[in-house]
Amino acid sequence: MEILIGRQAILDRKNRTFGYELLYRETALNNTSKTDLDGNTATSRVIVNAFLNLGIDKLAKKGRVFINFTRDLIIDRVWEMLPKEKVVIEVLEDVIAEEEILKSLSDAKKQGYKIALDDFVFLGHLEELVKLADIIKVDFLELKKEEIVKQVEKYKKFDLTLLAEKVETEQDHKFALELGFKLFQGYYFTKPVIEQKRELAPYQANILKALKVVNDPASELEDLIDIVSSDLYLNTKLLSMINSPYFGIKTTVKTAKKAISLLGHKKTREWLNILLVSKLGEDKPQELAVISTVRARFAKLLSKPLELDEDNAYYLGLYSLIDTMLNADINEILKEMEFLDSEVKDALLGKKNPYRELLDFIINFENGDFNRAEEFIKKHKLDKENINTLYIDAIQFADSIYYS
Repeated sequence: MEILIGRQAILDRKNRTFGYELLYRETALNNTSKTDLDGNTATSRVIVNAFLNLGIDKLAKKGRVFINFTRDLIIDRVWEMLPKEKVVIEVLEDVIAEEEILKSLSDAKKQGYKIALDDFVFLGHLEELVKLADIIKVDFLELKKEEIVKQVEKYKKFDLTLLAEKVETEQDHKFALELGFKLFQGYYFTKPVIEQKRELAPYQANILKALKVVNDPASELEDLIDIVSSDLYLNTKLLSMINSPYFGIKTTVKTAKKAISLLGHKKTREWLNILLVSKLGEDKPQELAVISTVRARFAKLLSKPLELDEDNAYYLGLYSLIDTMLNADINEILKEMEFLDSEVKDALLGKKNPYRELLDFIINFENGDFNRAEEFIKKHKLDKENINTLYIDAIQFADSIYYS
């Protein structure tokens, strides 16, 4: 058996990243069954992989990590092997309020662990579980609006944080905000809200101009130095990054010119694309920039076994959420980005080609749709363990930029 592992962001009311839920699937020759035994095995492997083999900071440098717990894993007190300051014990919806469960969770709470109830619907016989919980996750895809309102009313007498999960649209997000939810999980923030006849803000237009210069094959190091030196944000971020442990440079780099000379033309271009994309979406959740950077790195790492151009793969991932960042039609945006390869543009427009296939795989992977992801893995004869390693590398790369 092998395991695939991903993560999904959880945001607060200000669209800051609160933490991540770990998504996982254990695979065998046949499809994974839904038995408790399989759930136990899968969660145990996630724990071993996430905390013992990989290291928790590689999976989530920022915030807490939500991990699903079955009945048996709660009773066996597997939570004791996890760091209380980093983990949320997510109790699955089929766990009932029996004595052994309540005793284990009560002990966990006393020791400082946070407890969340997943896909939870309040019923009278589950009140003792609710009393122990810190977070209640309410499924916005499964429940109707009137049902959600009724659930919220029942929780008002408890000291709880409400988390809206499977929030897929901005309308659902606004509805959850009005009801007092404090945490949000879903893909609402990755989808563009396209406004008719909307013009780019002046700073966004300037960034697009800078991107043209950065990605112009005729540009030289001096051109890149000028762009960075004239922009406080770029200068500060570039120096912060090159002096981070990720680069391992022993002496402090104090000038943009020195940083760029150390990185070289190609690497500087890569980094400036990342920084400019993050600045482009500065009025959006930072998680958009994080996801874009993870996708860029992941795609680049996958390009070699897939025999794709690594630069094209990199920009495919990096610009995959550009329409969301600008709240504009992707067709119009790409007209301003002539530096992108035509195959990459076609892929971003949804046209089928090897790059679109790669992007679809990455999106399926990060969404936890491992059935579809496995089809791609099998088709291209990729190694699952190596896929996880590459994904963690991509996460670590992005987190080192945004959470250093």
